[in-house]
Amino acid sequence: MNIIHKKFKSDSLDGDWVITIGNFDGYHLGHQKLVQQVLKDSKKLNIKGGVLTFEPHPKKVLQSQIPFRHIYDLPSKCTFIEESGLDACFIIPFTAKFAKMGSHEFLEKLFNFVNLKKIVVGYDFNFGKAREGSASLMKQEAIKNNIDFLRMEAVKIEGLTVSSTMIRRLLFEGDFEKVNQYLGRSWSVSGVVKEGKKLGHTLGFPTINLEPGVLLPLRKGVYTCQIQLENRRIKGVCNVGYNPTFAGTDLKVEAHLFDFNENIYGEFVHITPEKFLRDETKFGSIEDLKSQIRKDVKIAKAYFRNKRA
Repeated sequence: MNIIHKKFKSDSLDGDWVITIGNFDGYHLGHQKLVQQVLKDSKKLNIKGGVLTFEPHPKKVLQSQIPFRHIYDLPSKCTFIEESGLDACFIIPFTAKFAKMGSHEFLEKLFNFVNLKKIVVGYDFNFGKAREGSASLMKQEAIKNNIDFLRMEAVKIEGLTVSSTMIRRLLFEGDFEKVNQYLGRSWSVSGVVKEGKKLGHTLGFPTINLEPGVLLPLRKGVYTCQIQLENRRIKGVCNVGYNPTFAGTDLKVEAHLFDFNENIYGEFVHITPEKFLRDETKFGSIEDLKSQIRKDVKIAKAYFRNKRA
């Protein structure tokens, strides 16, 4: 699949296309249903299928005073889309100028973006300045331009609509079981292991460190976790936060792996939190912190023993 960072222009990419449009943060079951429809139409019509998405997330531009928390970073989102089998992911730069674009101007540019044969959108789709454009308007204008249009219904589980907003709330609450149900996979933080200040070694609990690069919906604190390293899964305990005892300023995910003593700097890993244990705390002394970590490790190991039983 081609990851194409492309601004709206009048020039078309080769071939006919069916696309779906959205932010796709989380790439949850609702997003997957849209992509599955695109793939189905692509095969049926013998044309290319793609996703049109935006970077940064519109809320980061339109509500810049409010910290926006991502379910996944952009590389992770692109990976999920790529694995779906689509031909391309069009990433449109979302700027303050773009946000002021009226709905009719948006449609004019969209219809000249690629040679569109069909557009698939979600149940809550709106577009243009202040979300003034409705799915009905897009359908009306698409038909005028000989473009097929489909607005899909929401995906619901136990009567609740699967949405990115709901998933962010569930992540903060630590309800990973329901999050995973909505995503259709286990949620994890992924990235390359960075070399830190080796504070974990000093404390007697060496850690691997990830720097997410985006704000996470997680509550700051300590979790039981599993770490995926190539084909291995390793149990552990992780801290999500700023390490206030050492006056940290950057958000990090630091995981202590049980029965593990390998140098994996530069390796790509997935850290999957499973159970929230406690809030992140600023301790009065190093000894107090070490004592608490010992308790955290003991509780986490007991959790995994009980889970296995």
